[in-house]
Amino acid sequence: MERLSKKYIFIDESGDPVFYGNRKKLLTDTDGFQPYLIIGLIETDNRKALRKVVLQFIDSIKNDPMYNTIPSVSGSKDWYVHARGDHPEIRAKFFELLRNTQGFSAHLAIAKKDLHVFNKKHNNNPTEFYFDVLHHLLQVCVTDNNKQYNLYLSERGSNSLHQFKQAIEKALVKNDKTITCNFEIVSNKEMPELSIIDYLMWAYQRKLLKNESRFFDALHDKYKTLLNLYETI
Repeated sequence: MERLSKKYIFIDESGDPVFYGNRKKLLTDTDGFQPYLIIGLIETDNRKALRKVVLQFIDSIKNDPMYNTIPSVSGSKDWYVHARGDHPEIRAKFFELLRNTQGFSAHLAIAKKDLHVFNKKHNNNPTEFYFDVLHHLLQVCVTDNNKQYNLYLSERGSNSLHQFKQAIEKALVKNDKTITCNFEIVSNKEMPELSIIDYLMWAYQRKLLKNESRFFDALHDKYKTLLNLYETI
């Protein structure tokens, strides 16, 4: 039997699937409410190369006196690249790096949060909402019978391996595919490759919420899929 080539997929989120806070307080009209849930992934055939790119960037920042005294860097021995928390100068450097890095493509599923849909379709359950969006995204990306897929989902509070498996299986059933998939839930510190999709989602979210498109425009060739789920979930 011919050995399958490997495809690596790194999955993260931007925003959240939450509508209610403590004591079931509705958050939709509060300052902290996130109007979108975006789940994104990068896919690559060369995981080692991407990992090396990110780790070398982290080392270069930690060893550069111009940047290693920035509080977000110096305040943590386990600092990793994270768009929302990074200093603007570091963020600009990492975007420049991504512009010149090849060997990966990004796919995003964008869901505008709708309370009626949340209550009716997702049973008022943030986890169900999250994994429903994820399965739509995987349905686009996990399609090749000639690949062995290795999927890594960023560790979040409500994520579970069982529901991750269900989302994968649902995507495969809808595609009428039988594909070999390995899957894990991992931390961002453990998988520096997740920093890449984190930045690509941040750029799209910036365009969506702030109408600032320069980051997205600079990386437009990296985005293979922008799946708008406003109408489908």
